[in-house]
Amino acid sequence: MKIMKYMIQALIAGGLFTSCLEDADVTAYLTEDQLGSVAQEDPDKTFSAAVAGMYSDMQSYVDTDMSHNYFGQKSFDYLTSLMGNDMIMTGRFAMSLYHYMIDYWQQNYTPTNNRWKEYYRVISNANNILKLIDPESTDPANMRYRAIAMGFRGYAYLYLTYLYQYSYYTGVDGTKWGRGSKYDYSQSPCVPLITEKTEGDQPRATVAQIDEQIKKDLTTSFNLFKELGMEHTSSPTDMDGCVVAMYLARAYMVTQEWDKAIEYAQVVIDNFDILKGEDNLLQGFSNINLPDVVYGCDITADNTGIYRSYFSQMDAYGDGYAGIGVWRAAFKPLVDRIADNDIRLKWFCCDRSTGTDVKGEDGTIKRVTMLRDTKSPAAVEYQAVKFIGTGRENIKAGVFAGWELGDYIYLRSEEAYFMKMEALAHQGSNEAVKELNEFMKTRQPDYEYTFSNKADLIEEIIYQKRVEFWGEGLEYIDNRRLNIPVDRTDETWGAENNNHFSAAKFRHEQEDRNFLYQLPISEIENNSQISSSDQN
Repeated sequence: MKIMKYMIQALIAGGLFTSCLEDADVTAYLTEDQLGSVAQEDPDKTFSAAVAGMYSDMQSYVDTDMSHNYFGQKSFDYLTSLMGNDMIMTGRFAMSLYHYMIDYWQQNYTPTNNRWKEYYRVISNANNILKLIDPESTDPANMRYRAIAMGFRGYAYLYLTYLYQYSYYTGVDGTKWGRGSKYDYSQSPCVPLITEKTEGDQPRATVAQIDEQIKKDLTTSFNLFKELGMEHTSSPTDMDGCVVAMYLARAYMVTQEWDKAIEYAQVVIDNFDILKGEDNLLQGFSNINLPDVVYGCDITADNTGIYRSYFSQMDAYGDGYAGIGVWRAAFKPLVDRIADNDIRLKWFCCDRSTGTDVKGEDGTIKRVTMLRDTKSPAAVEYQAVKFIGTGRENIKAGVFAGWELGDYIYLRSEEAYFMKMEALAHQGSNEAVKELNEFMKTRQPDYEYTFSNKADLIEEIIYQKRVEFWGEGLEYIDNRRLNIPVDRTDETWGAENNNHFSAAKFRHEQEDRNFLYQLPISEIENNSQISSSDQN
């Protein structure tokens, strides 16, 4: 047991092999050769702790807590949603205000530190596993752990590229936001490339070098899962081939390799249907057993925080922040464009979706926007009711408890459908319109898009994707790669249509200073290969 204790310490200790993390010191551990021998004898005992750590960090990682804003991957989804056009802060709340103001990028601030450590801890755990597995091993257990480790490492590097450098390409020709030949950041410095083969401190690798590693890791992972018959496992909580395929498709969308993006999106499409009907679309996105969930986490009382959680920030019905004053609302022009008979309109409280005539005590009739499925007025117009931790059926029954136990959904199949139709549109394929119409008829039965030109088609696809994934972090990711500005100005929308908080009514281009995170000051101070002159 003493051997196992030291071995597990070595595996899960962040920062053991790299300055990118600053976790607890390990005072005694086995050599790599000794660990390798034990790993060959019993891979499950050797690697299970490190793998559990990666799953746990994805669900709940926080290094420095700040107003309950950080809880692994879903906090990225929530906080980056505030950095776009479509999510509104309804007041000057200390919580998440600086994300909403897109002014939280500096080297000594919490976001740059938290995200860096979160993803590099995943990378460190993955590397520690990969160090001990012979890449030529045909043992199914070793192959599975290698696939999991490479999948997690590819995912972590992909998310680092979203934050610490401008996108590989900023804009795509043939769109409303394209920039011709001036958008290539592939040779710009990104983050240090740390693998199981590197030793000591590393300088910043280029965006292209990190991208190459992402695709190498994810492709190897996908092929291993496929060989093992794990392209699609029975549990949505597993890192499997479909999960990896989704991240690969995202990576290829960034580098505009449309055929490859379609290839891997199709893997997900072949294995998953999309949500259909009100019961599923209005459930509240809090159950990993929904048919479109590619990847998620089963939240229980044992593994979640209460106020430091996604549903605390997003659920209007619960007793978390979103229900007691930090209300989440959607951008008026986004919602006003949704058709009356689009089911997704019911995700947002407005006159068309939850408005009703109410008779006052004096007998007068007035129009009131209600919180859907309750007798309570909405706190603000366009208040979001998309996310319901306890589920819609409970709300309809008057049961509001248990909101903090909503499952976390990381990946939904609908994203693959949107990536495929967008990639087809970039290629000029008529199939893009067919794919868009087929998808949208499940949301709006009379939807019929008629092709006019490529730029408008792509804009329509992206608009419908913005609606579909409101609050799930994809607007930020798409804005980065497509060069879509964050424009919250009255000049563009008109004051009567602009419900953004007054202090946040600005315009930022994707290449503005505000969108480029600096490396945390701890990395500058502790990495001998990076100095202050290397800072973003």
